[in-house]
Amino acid sequence: MTKFKSVGLGGTFDHFHLGHALFLDISCYYSNQIHVGLISDKYLDNHPKKVRKKIQKYSKRALSISKHIKLRKRILTVVKIDSLGKDVKYASESDLEAIIVSQETYSGALQINAIRKSIKKKPLTILLIPFVVSEERKKLSSTQIREQN
Repeated sequence: MTKFKSVGLGGTFDHFHLGHALFLDISCYYSNQIHVGLISDKYLDNHPKKVRKKIQKYSKRALSISKHIKLRKRILTVVKIDSLGKDVKYASESDLEAIIVSQETYSGALQINAIRKSIKKKPLTILLIPFVVSEERKKLSSTQIREQN
């Protein structure tokens, strides 16, 4: 049984790994409607990440998310995030009921709820999930994967 009409989450989702799968699976547990704010190639060009040249293209990252959600028979909306603040604007003005975040993005969820309050929208329930750790007991991350490839 799902708990929310729709939930949101976001990220780069580069080199799809177990952490991403778990993130999406948790969203599927909580709702049938999943909204993913996916960082665009344009955004990455303007806000470089470590080992940028090894980050997969937007279309490949979006396809990985889509395939994963499709297997779980959920409804997916992917929102292309190509400018700073677009994800905050979307989540602030949307009809989402909950947002799923990690410790790294928790402050963004608080910012979204502050905006929602200012425009008289109900705050989102914030679901904080832990990081997935590698065999080396380090946070599993796409950056590590890019550095190893």
